[in-house]
Amino acid sequence: MAESLATLQQRWADHVRDPSRPAPEGVDARRLAVYRRLCIDSLDSLLAGSLPRLQEQLGEARWRSLVEHYYAHHVCHTPLFPQIASEFAAWLATQDTFALPGWVAELAHYESTQQALHIEARDAGHSLQHVPAGSDVVALSPLVRVLGYQWPVHEDAALDDATASEPTLLLLRRLADYHLQVEELAPLAYALLSVFGHDGVRVDDALQALADAHGVLAEELRVACAPLLAELFAAGVLVVLAGFQSCRPAAGTTHFHFEV
Repeated sequence: MAESLATLQQRWADHVRDPSRPAPEGVDARRLAVYRRLCIDSLDSLLAGSLPRLQEQLGEARWRSLVEHYYAHHVCHTPLFPQIASEFAAWLATQDTFALPGWVAELAHYESTQQALHIEARDAGHSLQHVPAGSDVVALSPLVRVLGYQWPVHEDAALDDATASEPTLLLLRRLADYHLQVEELAPLAYALLSVFGHDGVRVDDALQALADAHGVLAEELRVACAPLLAELFAAGVLVVLAGFQSCRPAAGTTHFHFEV
C-alpha cells in the first residue's frame, strides 16, 4: 500500500533532520542531501547572526556540530525567527552530550538577551522624579535586564574553562537611540534590582524581602539603599507601574550620578 501524504512528509522531515533515519522511497538521496544542507545552512546563518561571539569562540567545527545536533533533535517551540537564538541558548544550558564548558551556555544567554532587548517593543516605562515612597509599586524598566553569570561574558576577551573568582553581575539596558549599554553592578545593586524584577513590588515589601534574605534590619537597609534607589530612578532603570504611584510632590530637582 502506498504511503499517505502525511506519512511521506513525516519520513521526509525525519530524514532531513537526521540522515540516519530512513528516507522516503523513490527520492534521490543526493537531492535530499542538498535539501538538508540548505535547511541547516539557513539555521546556522540565523544563529550565527544572533550569537557571533559564541560561534567565534567555539570554532567552526564545534559550532557546526552543535547546530546539526540541535537541528536533528530539538523541535522549536517558537515560530518567530528572532526568538530562535533564545531557545537555542536555553537548549545549550541543558546539554551534557558535548561536555561543553559552562561559559558556552552563559555566552549564548547573554548574546540572545542582547538581541531580545534590542527588538523589545515596549517603551521605557513611567519614570519618577523623586525618591519613591514605600507604597509605590516599582519594577525594572522593560528596557532593562539584570544578569548574573560565572564568566565575564560581556568582555571581548576569549573565555576559558576556569570559573571566574568573582561573579559577573551586569545591568544591560537599551538607550533612547536603541544602542545597548552594559554596566557592571555591585552586589547590593544587583540584589536590589533582582528583588524588584519586572512584575513590580511595593518598595517596602522589596526592602523587607531583601533584609530578610540577608539577615539585616529593614530600616538599616532602607537607609543604605536610599541613595542607590535615587540613582536608579534618575537613570530610568527602575520605574513606577502605572496606577501605583503615590501622590507626593517632588521636593525639588536633584541630579544624580549613576554609579552602582
